[in-house]
Amino acid sequence: MSGNQQARVDLEDLRALIAEELELPVDEVTDKAHLKNDLDVDSLTAMEVAVQLEKKYRIKIAEEEIPLLTSLEIIHEIVSAKTAAAS
Repeated sequence: MSGNQQARVDLEDLRALIAEELELPVDEVTDKAHLKNDLDVDSLTAMEVAVQLEKKYRIKIAEEEIPLLTSLEIIHEIVSAKTAAAS
């Protein structure tokens, strides 16, 4: 598999992972739903989401980056960039 294929992060897989971690129906995790304001995600839950992202995508999310994980769209951008950099 080429590095480019490894770097692709499927948005729907990401949506499912976040929905599962937040114990929400997948359709509630829209691209632009704000995790804190719209989905009531607290800092501990955000950290748990970050840990799951690290495990699934084999990336490292620094503690100071966790507050940046505000929506599926932004999480997708961050995870995609990190997986591309790692490949």
